[in-house]
Amino acid sequence: MPILDTRKVRMPAVAGMFYDANPLELRRQLMAAEAKLPEIPKDEAPVQGVILPHAGYVFSMPAAMKTLRPAAGQDIRKAVILAPSHRVAFRGGALTESDVMRTPFGDLLLDQTANRRLAEAYPGKFVFREDAHRQEHAVEVQLPLLQYFFKDPEILPVVCGEIPLNELDAMAEALLAEAGKDTLWVISSDFTHYGRNFGYVPFTENVEENLYKLDLEAANLIVKRDLNGFIAFLQRTRATICGMFVILLYLKILQKLDPDGKIQGELAEYTNCGKQTGNWTHCVGYAGIRFR
Repeated sequence: MPILDTRKVRMPAVAGMFYDANPLELRRQLMAAEAKLPEIPKDEAPVQGVILPHAGYVFSMPAAMKTLRPAAGQDIRKAVILAPSHRVAFRGGALTESDVMRTPFGDLLLDQTANRRLAEAYPGKFVFREDAHRQEHAVEVQLPLLQYFFKDPEILPVVCGEIPLNELDAMAEALLAEAGKDTLWVISSDFTHYGRNFGYVPFTENVEENLYKLDLEAANLIVKRDLNGFIAFLQRTRATICGMFVILLYLKILQKLDPDGKIQGELAEYTNCGKQTGNWTHCVGYAGIRFR
């Protein structure tokens, strides 16, 4: 009698759209992108966390690969993935009851023990919401990258809605309790969404140059781990950085994890899809930021 697989599987929602659904072609594309990158210096400090874009690979892959690749030799056994919600509005962090998340490369096991602890210890801040995970691409596009570089790490994906500033501390404390030394923090966020369809047109002249200045101001504050400065930037500019809340949450995590500031941020890559499409009336910025 065949053994039935009773695991709950979160099936891929954007394979074939945001990235190739064919595992051989997907691996070929990732290998080709990696081959274009410079060699990794051997004396660099380990990567503790990354901020990666989550657009389709045609736009986001160069920044994501360049940012993540220096961690390739590390023994990463777990990845905490913090991603914004694009389809469902809510407050706090959404967990999934899925046992595994499936990609063209296979299945990644979820840390359901951590999920249950978060939901039980922090009711209202962490809740199980399948509707927030089912079609969300901001977690999914990171999974093949993690499999490519680290085989099959256990994952703890949290899709976040709005996070009130006075709840950052408790949520950061909760997530830190579920991480170990072999954990990689993956923060999924694109940067400024510019154009009338995004409801954000702060300037109409020298758009490429002004977008670069706007996103680089944000990136530099994040690199410096300036939580209050980043909050002030968001309040002043109203910049449409879709992962602003997960970035704020990670900056709070870093404050708690490393109060002495030994973990250093660095901007690995910045680009904008306007460079590829030639359309500067509707475009998105992509920054890759690495923390060591």
